[in-house]
Amino acid sequence: MADNAETPQVEPDKAPEGAEQKQEKTFTQAEVDRIVRDRAERLAKQLFPDYDDLKTKAEGAKTLEDRLSELETELKTTKVEALRASVAARFGVSTEKGKDGSPSDADLFLTGTDEATLTTQAERLAARQADLKKQGNVARNEGGTINSGTSEEQELRNLASNLFGGGAE
Repeated sequence: MADNAETPQVEPDKAPEGAEQKQEKTFTQAEVDRIVRDRAERLAKQLFPDYDDLKTKAEGAKTLEDRLSELETELKTTKVEALRASVAARFGVSTEKGKDGSPSDADLFLTGTDEATLTTQAERLAARQADLKKQGNVARNEGGTINSGTSEEQELRNLASNLFGGGAE
């Protein structure tokens, strides 16, 4: 009859007294996230104890790269300005600002960034300034003498001169 003996069936909610009850604990997603994050932080501290220092240094390195880039740009600009001033001095191009704060001739006309271009610009500007100095302030066909012209023109000039008191008496 032992074969026919039935084993008592226990409902899951009702366990017999004294029997061990295995019950699974359930977690919310937030609790699981917190547990995983805590475990990952502990593991990271064990494997990489100086991680925070390295991270800070890496951020500082980015700043140094940015600063280096700024300094390189500043150096390039300074070299071009020095070259512009040198070429302006060699060809007598003014580097002084106008009285009203307007840009200097060098600022306006010497716009190149390499020596060959700046030299070409300065040579052309110096040549034009020299041409203007040679011409001076000349009013063409002006400054002739009163005695020039035909005799009829001369008579009219004398008449006008006598009328307005400029003639000899």
